[in-house]
Amino acid sequence: MRPIKELVAEICTLAGHINAANHRFLMLVAEFDRRKGWSDSATQSCAHWLNWKCGIAMGAAREKVRVAHALENLPKVTAAMASGGLCRGARSRTTHSH
Repeated sequence: MRPIKELVAEICTLAGHINAANHRFLMLVAEFDRRKGWSDSATQSCAHWLNWKCGIAMGAAREKVRVAHALENLPKVTAAMASGGLCRGARSRTTHSH
């Protein structure tokens, strides 16, 4: 059995990787929406496209698009996310205040 300290270290490391990957995902979503990559005369919005193509619930998809665009104006938050250093809850609170 692995020591608890090892588990903690691996969990925190993976959380950082997940946060960094989520940052990359959000940056792609912002660019995709800005460039109207979802617009095909049938799809209503980027959130609808995320729901359809990625299986993300509509409310969560709308939030992802909102956060993606908010991050474009929050360089410190963006840098922290890119490095894997910002948890989801802190990111949401930070982007809601702007």
